[in-house]
Amino acid sequence: MYFKCMALALVQAIGVGSAWAQSGTSLDTLFEAAWARQPEAASAPARERAAAARQAAAHSWLADGPALEALTKTDRWHRNDGSRELDVAVALPLWLPGERDRSQRLAQAEAEQQQWRTQAARLRVAQMVRDAWWQGQRARVAVELADSRSRSAQQLAADVLRRVKAGDLARADQVQADGAVAAARAAQADANGVRAAAVQQMVALAGREAGEGGGAEALPVEAAVPLDRHPAVQAL
Repeated sequence: MYFKCMALALVQAIGVGSAWAQSGTSLDTLFEAAWARQPEAASAPARERAAAARQAAAHSWLADGPALEALTKTDRWHRNDGSRELDVAVALPLWLPGERDRSQRLAQAEAEQQQWRTQAARLRVAQMVRDAWWQGQRARVAVELADSRSRSAQQLAADVLRRVKAGDLARADQVQADGAVAAARAAQADANGVRAAAVQQMVALAGREAGEGGGAEALPVEAAVPLDRHPAVQAL
């Protein structure tokens, strides 16, 4: 009878777990919230603007900004004959042969590297969010199963107690039933602890709880990316 109740509880927990997949916060929403909290997301716009500025400077016809130079001379501290000179010059730094082309290629490579680094960071955050989401779903199913087992154990213990009082079962059966209740409650506490840790992990990542469900299918499945085009490899 005891094992029959446990099997029934397992079937009920699986059914509840399937229902969770139909509602809740989607993974892409959690990812965007988690990405917005990352330092890479905050610094990415400034880094992209800096890369664009380097590209613009590399495409300029001058190696550096023009400069205006002025030099004055006078004999006031010597003979004071009224001799004064004023020299004005404009400095236009020019590229060395081949330097402009190399600077353009370097600026382009730095801009692409910044893009790959950002994409690689987004992939890392997506992996952490997905792992935390699945850990939360497993914890929820474990809590539901532990609750069902605890209820079943309590019902079984109550039934055993009535039968012991009626003389149908021995006192040892009641002790065994009480032990099953204690074990079920301990498992229930462990499951709730794991669930609380999973919730805290998601809150630390995305600033919010995933909720029941979460739409694991919300993120489309894309074609496999060749290894040499993977953002983590390109960032290197």
